[in-house]
Parts: sequence; C-alpha cells; structure tokens
Amino acid sequence: MDDNEDMLSVGEAAKRLERSTEQVRRYLREGRLNGRRIGGQWFIDRPVLDAFANAAKKQQGFVNRLRRASAIRPLDDVIGIGSGTDTNIAGGKAPYRAASARRR
Repeated sequence: MDDNEDMLSVGEAAKRLERSTEQVRRYLREGRLNGRRIGGQWFIDRPVLDAFANAAKKQQGFVNRLRRASAIRPLDDVIGIGSGTDTNIAGGKAPYRAASARRR
C-alpha cells in the first residue's frame, strides 16, 4: 500500500467533509481530527478521515432528529409573571397559557 495514496491534504479532506479548509485545520489543531504535519502542511490518513466523517454523520443525524424549539412549545413552562392578579407567581401561568393558545 502506498502511503501517498492514503494521505489526504487539507483541501481534499475539506471537500470530503464538505467543510472549509480552515474548519479542517481547526479540527486538526484542536485534536478532534488526527493528522500529521509534513513540511509545514497537514495530511490526514484516509481511514482516519473516513472514521471522523462517519462519526460526524452520526452526530448530525442526532441533531436532525431533534424537534424545533417552536414545535415543543418552550414557553409553556414559563411562568407568566405580571399576567395574573394573584400574588403567587404561579398564578400567572394559566392566563399566560391561555393567551399563548389564542395567539396560535
């Protein structure tokens, strides 16, 4: 196996990862992606890049499965301070929810 065929430049890695060359360099500097500096330039072993890409796809798959914040109604649990007449802060929660439902 020829080492040169299994080594990718930052530019080639960026294309495969669909990232900018600066982002790939950042991954390398931060140690998130393993590579070697040869003559002042970074090179990444193809199997290492493939493993990194697969891990990134799995992580992105998780992110894509998350529901949008508006879909899960993030403010429903917020107490509507000032919306109610009760001195108890939780007393404003029901009017807040009712007003929120009317706006939809």
